[in-house]
Amino acid sequence: MGFIERFKADGRLAYHGAPVKVINDAIHGQFKLEGVAQDLLSTPELNKLSHIKQLGLAHLVFPGAHHTRFEHSLGASHIAGRMADSISLDDLDRDTLQVAAMLHDVGHGPYSHTLEHILADRGGMDHMEVTKGIILGEYDVMVESERGSIDDRKSIPVILEDYGIDPKLVSSLITGPDASGSERSLLNWTEGKTDFSSEDKTLAQLVHGPVDCDQLDYLLRDSHFTGVKHGVVDHNRLIECLRRQSGDIAVEQGGLSALEGMLVARGLMYSAVYFHRVTRVTEVMLSRAVERAGDALPDSLDLQRRVDAEIWGALDKVGGFSRDMISRLKYRNLLKVCLSRRKDDLEPEQIEKLVSIANDLNARRELEDDIAFRAGLEPGYVAIDVPCVKLLLSEPRMAQVDIKVVGDDGKTRWLKEITPMADALRKRQVSQEAVYVMTLSGNEQRVAEIAKQILF
Repeated sequence: MGFIERFKADGRLAYHGAPVKVINDAIHGQFKLEGVAQDLLSTPELNKLSHIKQLGLAHLVFPGAHHTRFEHSLGASHIAGRMADSISLDDLDRDTLQVAAMLHDVGHGPYSHTLEHILADRGGMDHMEVTKGIILGEYDVMVESERGSIDDRKSIPVILEDYGIDPKLVSSLITGPDASGSERSLLNWTEGKTDFSSEDKTLAQLVHGPVDCDQLDYLLRDSHFTGVKHGVVDHNRLIECLRRQSGDIAVEQGGLSALEGMLVARGLMYSAVYFHRVTRVTEVMLSRAVERAGDALPDSLDLQRRVDAEIWGALDKVGGFSRDMISRLKYRNLLKVCLSRRKDDLEPEQIEKLVSIANDLNARRELEDDIAFRAGLEPGYVAIDVPCVKLLLSEPRMAQVDIKVVGDDGKTRWLKEITPMADALRKRQVSQEAVYVMTLSGNEQRVAEIAKQILF
């Protein structure tokens, strides 16, 4: 029987007698969803991601960057399935891996990483915690007033259990094997063992590791929609060369160039897109609007359940500084960088001071307002940004560059033993600037002079 038997009016088709959903994706072309993946597709947790942009406000710099975390989640799941086939996982392992990939972002709140640290400081949770809570049925993504709008909805853990997939195992894969020190292998789970002593980290590494389905999809997808070609990766070759080696994911010698290309692409995309100077300005403006709205916004757990547009509307209702910031974003009347310093230009104690400021919201805000006051500006119209701290929060995998490589002689070596590129990429600075000071247009010189005296 052929793959496609017949199309139905709602876009579904019959596949060996079972309904299948066909996805037409901008990156991976046409692929199918069936079984547990198709059932998850109808959940509010996954559909919420259709209203959260993958790159936040980056479309103000790269006009095409309007893609969402929903399409990325489907793409990551598709790549996970291909990875599973490459290393010959059995059907249950394959389904478990694809489910974890599809659900890995369901805990993201509005504007994702841009607002995550603020919501956490206000008593919320980071997106990894929320994701695990959703998978285990401990967190409802819908606000109370919405919960009657979907009839007979099944929770994610119930859907998983219907297909013989354990939610606890899926949850353990989300943060990768190093987050809690180990991973419970599917073999141990199916044999009834409940310890996490297994050394097999392959499933978790394919979800969140040095070479995983998440990174491969977001590099390809973000490169496509921003028009920045640095993210183009030979993912087909890399996937074909994946191997399971002593409980870890390894890459065959023949895939070495593709592996190096992925690591270089990741570093370049962070410099050119994710930490682009103007992208940082837009994110800082939005975060300051939320910070200074204070108690006028709903509590953090409620905000985490919202999507991008709802945050925008809530900030408009707050008025004052918060409304002004989003109006400036709306019409692209942005703050200007008036002062920046490269890491190499700073003494170690100055770097330590900047990191300390960035990690203490109240201290940073007092310093910003002091500079604004001295410059004759209203509070909020001076902002200090330390990009390296943001990077540590949003992408810890940037430091993960050493991967096992299986040589043609059958011996396994670490990437750093084969090429100096691994260490070079680990040491490379994503953002050339260690700090930015931003203010209103026309006030750059005055604010820069005052900030120099206070910061340096």
